[in-house]
Amino acid sequence: MTGSGLSKYSKGAIAFHWIIALLVITNIGLAELTEDLTKAERGPYMDLHKSFGICVLFLTLARLGWRWTHPRPSLPSALASWEKAISKLVHFLFYLLLIGLPLGGWLWMSTYGDKAAVSMFGLFNMPVLPVVGNEALGDMVHEGHEVGGKVMLGLVIVHILAALKHQFIDKMPFIRRMWP
Repeated sequence: MTGSGLSKYSKGAIAFHWIIALLVITNIGLAELTEDLTKAERGPYMDLHKSFGICVLFLTLARLGWRWTHPRPSLPSALASWEKAISKLVHFLFYLLLIGLPLGGWLWMSTYGDKAAVSMFGLFNMPVLPVVGNEALGDMVHEGHEVGGKVMLGLVIVHILAALKHQFIDKMPFIRRMWP
């Protein structure tokens, strides 16, 4: 419990939250900042983007395992029912995107075979998924990946604004619940 009576998240949940958040924000930045670069200039940044994406995938799966074994604190009763419903929806969408975006990127790169393999920081390559040569699938997944990335950016902004609103306007120390 914090001094306010609001329960704090476990240390593991806090670590997963902030590590994944930093990776996601970095990945959004990498994708956006390299938009106008040539393919050759963009390559090293996108290699990092792919590595971070796979890290997000596996960290999110581990986070879900943690969450199932370490229940999260309940939402304060002072929250309106619509705020609780939106919170649940936003968190569901976060998990959907935290798994779907990296899987989609990996699937998309796999349509190109070994020439676009997802290298993990130059240490090893992720296995190519069995979709090599399926250009139609690659185009579809690429579009979904871009749209999903924009939805993720929107959710991050909404999440931050909601935390700030609860902290400073509602005077509920939400940020302290998830602060290391």
